[in-house]
Amino acid sequence: MSLFVADLINQIRQQFGTQKTIITPKSLEYANKIVAGYNEENWDAFGEHMTDGKSHDDNLIDKVDNNMHTSGLENLGGSLQAWTWDDDGNLYKLPIEKQTMDSMKNSIYETILAMMFDDAYSGWGHAQTFIGYGVYNLGKTSVGVDFDKFGYSHFELASAYNQNGFDSNPYTLPSTSELTSQLNQAKSDLEKSKANLAQTNNDLSETQNVLVNATSTQTNAKQALNTAQTDLANKRTVLNNAKKSVADAQNKLASDKQVQQQAQINLQAVTADLATKQENVEKAQQAVQVAENNQRVAQDEVTVATNNVNQAQQAVQTAQDNLNQTQNDLNKLNQQLAELQQAPELLVQAKQQLADAQSNLQTANDNLVAKKNELNKATADLADLKTQLATNQENLTKALANLAQAKSGLDQANKNLEIAKENVEKAQQAYDEAKSNNDVAQKDLEDAKNSLAQVQEKQSQAQSAYDKAMKAYNDYLKAQQAVKDAEEKAKAQAQAKAEHTYFAQTANGKVVDEKGHIMVGYSVKGNQVFDAQSKLVGTLAQTSTTRRMVNTVKQENAKTLPQTGDKQNNNTTVGAILVGLGSLLGLGALGKRKED
Repeated sequence: MSLFVADLINQIRQQFGTQKTIITPKSLEYANKIVAGYNEENWDAFGEHMTDGKSHDDNLIDKVDNNMHTSGLENLGGSLQAWTWDDDGNLYKLPIEKQTMDSMKNSIYETILAMMFDDAYSGWGHAQTFIGYGVYNLGKTSVGVDFDKFGYSHFELASAYNQNGFDSNPYTLPSTSELTSQLNQAKSDLEKSKANLAQTNNDLSETQNVLVNATSTQTNAKQALNTAQTDLANKRTVLNNAKKSVADAQNKLASDKQVQQQAQINLQAVTADLATKQENVEKAQQAVQVAENNQRVAQDEVTVATNNVNQAQQAVQTAQDNLNQTQNDLNKLNQQLAELQQAPELLVQAKQQLADAQSNLQTANDNLVAKKNELNKATADLADLKTQLATNQENLTKALANLAQAKSGLDQANKNLEIAKENVEKAQQAYDEAKSNNDVAQKDLEDAKNSLAQVQEKQSQAQSAYDKAMKAYNDYLKAQQAVKDAEEKAKAQAQAKAEHTYFAQTANGKVVDEKGHIMVGYSVKGNQVFDAQSKLVGTLAQTSTTRRMVNTVKQENAKTLPQTGDKQNNNTTVGAILVGLGSLLGLGALGKRKED
């Protein structure tokens, strides 16, 4: 802050040809001690109501001067503090608003400006102190600036020479020419930035087009990639299905081979069993043939025996008939014997013939029974053989059926084997085709990935260029916004200052400020006051706000505020200067508060 003030003072002194000021650690210490004393003593230079201030603390300044072996001058300004009226017409302080370095420098600048160009009521003592003119010339002068707790600015100027150390280790002050050069350079840079911005906008437009094209290309590449991936997935599915079909066909082939082998085993077993059964049938047929032959022989023998029986029966019947006839004859003979008692020998013969006939009959019957038994046995054997033959024939039929089924199974197995082989060949062909398609799809996928990578790289480059362009554009917008904000802030400050800077108007139309000065060239429109350049500078008060204004309006002169005072210290004139009231001195706005 002190560097800023010293630069402003030196610009003034350069115009007047007086010696420039310096800033040293000692001058800053000097200013800090004086402001610390004001704060410790609770010394309010302007007062709570602007009319009850204590002005300069001369005793404190003398004390610090003596302790630090120097002579000093002080200019005081209200700067950060402002006053206004209450409803009873009494002035009171407003709260100090939150400050920034910019606002503090602005208040310093306004205070110095007022002390230089509106200090007539103080005999231009403040201005001469800054210029270093006449009795206010301290020779080689150091500067220190600080604010006290009331928001007042203290400009402390002290004589500097080797003995008191105020000229030791001076700080380098900013060069106005360098600042001007920097400002011009900044303006040039701004113009270049604008040109760069225009170029950047063009580049941005081109970049956006590239980005749009890259995005479109990326979208197409992604679509191609998705299509390739989908096609690859489908072909992989076909490949997997083909592999599964091959596996299934191979499994079926192995199963069919097992079935074929089992069928072959079954066929061999059936064939062996069939041969055994065929042999058994042949043996049974031979046994049947033998049995049939035996049956025929037995039948023939039975027939012979039957004939013999029949003949024997015929002989028995004949013998019986003969016996009967003989009995009849015997009876006749007996009758005759009785009558004749003759022919005993015939009876014996007849009995003997009968006994022989009965004996032959018994023998024939025995032979018949034996032959019948033999016939029954042969018939039973024949039945058994027929049953065995039927069983063997049934087994043969089943064996033939099993053989046919085994042959059918073998044929089916062979057929399935052929089909399986065909399926394997087809599956292998499908596998080869799917693998070929997969290779093509994989290549397409790799190409798509490479294309996508290239597109993404271009997009990344485009995005980077876009980001840089947007950053430059945003920086330019921020710079524009900062300029706009500064302009709006300056405008708002000017507006606020104008709203709280009050003027009165005489009957003949002259404009009078709060200090009682008649403002030449000022004009009034409505309740607003404009300077000679038509710049809004204040508001027309309904009634005069200060006694000076009242006195001027009434063409009276009165000075009620502290004036620049002179004090001597070690035979050196020291002016302790108190800045008067008014917004131009940085004391803030004066005016009656309005209720909304």
